[in-house]
Order: sequence, then structure tokens, then C-alpha cells
Amino acid sequence: MGSVVGKKKEALRWAPVAVLLVFALIAPLFGDSPTGVVIPLLLAVMLAGVNVTMQKKERSTRGAE
Repeated sequence: MGSVVGKKKEALRWAPVAVLLVFALIAPLFGDSPTGVVIPLLLAVMLAGVNVTMQKKERSTRGAE
């Protein structure tokens, strides 16, 4: 059952990244502002980096146990 909880946690961790990427993809439909594309992309990249770092820390703490 721990696996199911882990998968849900993982999905919740990556959901905001997916939402930001969707915003970046549909932003050109609402105007010509490059800021509407760049800002969500930068936020998605930063958040994805944080997620990967958190995963690495979780794996390293599990290995130490």
C-alpha cells in the first residue's frame, strides 16, 4: 500500500509542472506577449529541478537507513 501513496505523492509533486507547461503552450493563443510564455516555462523548469532534487534526497535517505 505504500506504493500507492508514493505514486499519489509523485503525481501531486509533478502536477504543478504540467499545469505551468500547459499555460506556456496556450499563452500564445491569448496575445503576443512573450512574457506569458517565458514566465511559466521558467517556473516549470525551476519546479522540476526542485522535484528532481527532492527525489534524489529521498533516495539517498532511504539508502542510508
